[in-house]
Amino acid sequence: MRRLVVPVLLVLLLTGCAGTPQSREAGSTAVVSVLGAEPAGEDLRLLAAAEGRGEKDPFRCDSLGATPAAAVEGLINQGEQVVSCAHVEHLVLARSAVGHLPALLSYAFQEPQQSTETQLWVVRTDTLESAFSEKADVAKRMTVVKAQGKNRQRFYPLTLRQAAAALARGEALLIPALDIGEQGLSFAGYALYQGGHIIRWLTEQQALGASLLLGERVHWTGSGERGALLLQSVGCRVKAQWEEGRLCGLTLRCRLEGVPTGGWTGDGAELTRLEEKTAQEMLQAMKTLQGAGTDAAGLLGRAGLSSPFRWKALSEQWQETFPVLPVQIAVDITVAERQ
Repeated sequence: MRRLVVPVLLVLLLTGCAGTPQSREAGSTAVVSVLGAEPAGEDLRLLAAAEGRGEKDPFRCDSLGATPAAAVEGLINQGEQVVSCAHVEHLVLARSAVGHLPALLSYAFQEPQQSTETQLWVVRTDTLESAFSEKADVAKRMTVVKAQGKNRQRFYPLTLRQAAAALARGEALLIPALDIGEQGLSFAGYALYQGGHIIRWLTEQQALGASLLLGERVHWTGSGERGALLLQSVGCRVKAQWEEGRLCGLTLRCRLEGVPTGGWTGDGAELTRLEEKTAQEMLQAMKTLQGAGTDAAGLLGRAGLSSPFRWKALSEQWQETFPVLPVQIAVDITVAERQ
């Protein structure tokens, strides 16, 4: 029965956990914004949370059942409280539940009411207990994380729509990963997902490198010996290298714009060191993808743009050559003049 966790969650996600029975007051409805799922032995555990409003405490409930029907019934019947999941913004999976992702996405697009913009996350623990504890306002915390993603602070969120499109093409996924700390859930990098499993974690500087490989327009603060720059990526070009019709390498060029902050007084040498550091972070992420033998950053399509007349040869050689391709990465930073 464990493999049915994700389809059950998607039913909640699409149609709402429950309507409002006539025997209950409309004001007692709790509108859930965060859903979590984790296995619990032979049973299923579903967790739901809504942000505390005003003087009200955060709402949290969970259910445990030997069958999906029993778990759902336990979730929607919380005494006098009606639990509505019609406006879920985040679907958070424990790492032990990621094997259900294909079933989740397959079921999702059979339902006309599906919110395909719901954001998908994986937590780097096998249980969500501490994140959904009575003291933790997990919904409020995820509002903060969502704002960080919306502002593209080092990463860009993944939606169910994007995940489904990638898996339909047989591609691996870089799923935004979360850690549980003193302040609750926070962005921790990416989970490299393929074939129903997480095969690598990209954290810390590799996470930033992965965001840049993806070509996302993220921003972060780059520190030097003399101050700091607020950096924003403005594009990452991928160019294939050829030798007598054989794919022999890749060249990546990432362009960044920097705004002085934190007393930046760096000269050309300082800027060069920051460019080299960023390129090294991208190269570390690239080596992780190559070591796993999977192009989760979508480099093939972008390399094809640089060799449109060699697309057939490129696509035919890519799977075999990608893990061993020599890669050169260059980063160019343009610093805005002080006003």
